[in-house]
Amino acid sequence: MALLDLSLVTRCFTTLLSERIPTFPEWPAANNLLVSAGPPDLVQGPHALSFYLYHVREDAHTKAQDWGVQDSNPQRFRPMGVSLHYVMTPRSNIGDANNRALADQLVMGLALKTLRDQSQIDDATTVNSGGGPILVMPAAMRGRSNRLRCLLQPTAASEASQYWQAGTNALRLAAYYEVSATLLEPEEVRVRTGRVLAYGVHTFVRGEPVIESVGNAVEFTIPGESQPRRVQASPAEAAYGQTVEVRGADLKGDATAFLLSHRDFAEPVEADAAWDLQTDGSLLTVKAQPTAGAQAILPGVYGAIVRTTARKTLPDGSQRDFDAFSNQAAFTIVPSIVSVTGPGPVLTVKVDSFEPHLLAGGDIMVFAGAAKLARVSSGPPGPGEFFTPSSPPTARTMLRFRFPAGVTPGSLLPLRIVVRGAESPPRWEVAP
Repeated sequence: MALLDLSLVTRCFTTLLSERIPTFPEWPAANNLLVSAGPPDLVQGPHALSFYLYHVREDAHTKAQDWGVQDSNPQRFRPMGVSLHYVMTPRSNIGDANNRALADQLVMGLALKTLRDQSQIDDATTVNSGGGPILVMPAAMRGRSNRLRCLLQPTAASEASQYWQAGTNALRLAAYYEVSATLLEPEEVRVRTGRVLAYGVHTFVRGEPVIESVGNAVEFTIPGESQPRRVQASPAEAAYGQTVEVRGADLKGDATAFLLSHRDFAEPVEADAAWDLQTDGSLLTVKAQPTAGAQAILPGVYGAIVRTTARKTLPDGSQRDFDAFSNQAAFTIVPSIVSVTGPGPVLTVKVDSFEPHLLAGGDIMVFAGAAKLARVSSGPPGPGEFFTPSSPPTARTMLRFRFPAGVTPGSLLPLRIVVRGAESPPRWEVAP
């Protein structure tokens, strides 16, 4: 039940109307009738009728179907259901306005009666003509189970005027029809999905991995104290080389991976062997590294994802891996200050495993006490400024700064570096 040539549908109704209307007793025997598929303004005759296709709409019920083919555009192998919208208008060109209107009303009345009596058209539908019954459907449509339904639309008079009224032009007599059950012919299927020759049922005795928390231990020594303090940070705030603890459930499979997501990554990045992943199912640990494979891991806020893999044996003896992914939990890889050196007033800060000069202006901030230092493009920095050198190569992991003007020499101030939202562990320095 499909076709490509929409004109075949229109021919069904022009044939029906042109053959049936002249057989009505009310029709003057001496008058000829012209039934045309042309637009109303271009059809004229003493007794003429336009049956014009003006709109096509796709049917919603044919859009959501199961496509049984392997193709990037599977919908081209299914028929496209469309509804055709027609306007039927009598168009007499008799000179006298009164007789012209009466002729149009006669044609319209007989046409409405014809389409109401023959609202469905199939291969066997016939219409009585002067020469006997003839088939309504064109030969190109027959034998393909096409069935057309023609319905008169309940168009309000106020809406109908919008089709015709323009300026001072008079309204025109018209009726509006919808022809449904018209399917556009699909392409021939050349590739089909193969048969299922074997099947198996795979059961999993554990659930998918779930992350409940990501934390780590942070150690720092407050000035005046001899023993370092140790606090548990959650979410984790780990520097390179420090252990990140992931707690949850079902964090171990036949194979387990730790993935890092970030807005700069197109896809989550898998941590390599250097991260030293260890897990017992409820606790997973990794050691933060400056790289994960070929991907640089700069300080910043990341998402942690655990992927577990279950390996199952198929009925044919082969094996298949089934991956499961946990929820995502945030944690931070923080910049680490290795040392602060210099006689002053310019001090040099060496950082761990990243190059500050490669960071954009808003991606790195330096604080001395509560004061935010201003970044300058060339050294040496002035009071309250810092500079990130790019040469020589040995200086690329360093930055140089000066305490703000007005800081009392010998005072103890906290020094902080913030890289892409990640703040370095606490450290205190003496102002020179």
